[in-house]
Amino acid sequence: MSAPPVPRTAPSEAASVTEANAPPIARRPPSGDSALRRTWRSASQMFASGRQNRELADLAAEVQAPVHTGRRIAVASVQGGAGKSIVAALLASVFAARRADPVLAADADPYEGSLTWRLGVPGDPSLHKLAPGLLAARGGDLRELGPLLPRTGTGLWVLPGGTTNPNLCTAVTRALSRLFAVTVTDCPPGLEARTPAGVMADAHAVVLVAAATPDGVRGTYQALRRIVDDGYGAWLERVVVVLSAGNPHGRSTLDQRAARELIGQTGVPVVALPYDRHLAAGALITPSRIGEATLVEVTRAAALALTRARQT
Repeated sequence: MSAPPVPRTAPSEAASVTEANAPPIARRPPSGDSALRRTWRSASQMFASGRQNRELADLAAEVQAPVHTGRRIAVASVQGGAGKSIVAALLASVFAARRADPVLAADADPYEGSLTWRLGVPGDPSLHKLAPGLLAARGGDLRELGPLLPRTGTGLWVLPGGTTNPNLCTAVTRALSRLFAVTVTDCPPGLEARTPAGVMADAHAVVLVAAATPDGVRGTYQALRRIVDDGYGAWLERVVVVLSAGNPHGRSTLDQRAARELIGQTGVPVVALPYDRHLAAGALITPSRIGEATLVEVTRAAALALTRARQT
């Protein structure tokens, strides 16, 4: 029997290079609004009627609506690169900031998704390692989860990803949902793979994220039409579409009114997130640096998703 090949990097060297002790790769990301925009907003608030503030307050009240049992909201996308993990992080953060009861953000990525990193919490240990302890604690209370799950500065509980078992995240989130008012799960891209299909089937509402580009809207509309044509149109009553403007060029080529009308043919509500420099930077999300318009629209998406989840 031949000897196994010698690795190019010695085990001792590989073990010493971890994300915890690696040099930082990100500088401080910019604010979502430009300095000029922030200055104009500060000056205009002295004369404005406060209509946008009242709208945000009304949307926040919908986000705070009581739930009798834990509601599970899946965040999915037809194509990769749509901004799905960003939307999942924002939705979960809005729920955690606005609600008095506990909220969980779960990463269903079988490898290492970006949800935990963008939220600023450790992704290790993985879901595969945590699952036995979490399933054992499902009949208890949150005090048993404290040593197992990380939390963000706003109090959001986070379930890391990392398992090749396509059903494990669904089983864990279903078991824990009695302890959390809202659970937001970030699915891998695609609708037909086993992991996202299982999470969406188990969810009370689905937020379908599409890149705010002509191709992103086209692909998402076609997926929704296939669902209707296959006789599953009733499933769309649980769906909210979020158009995520990840870059200014795609946004400038999209006729947003036409996009809303196209997707609206399926009866699904549409929320358009504006281009936000802070989110597009690809670094840790700092809530205080998110653009004002982004905050309003993601709160709108959270309110719509929870409304649909409460009706299920």
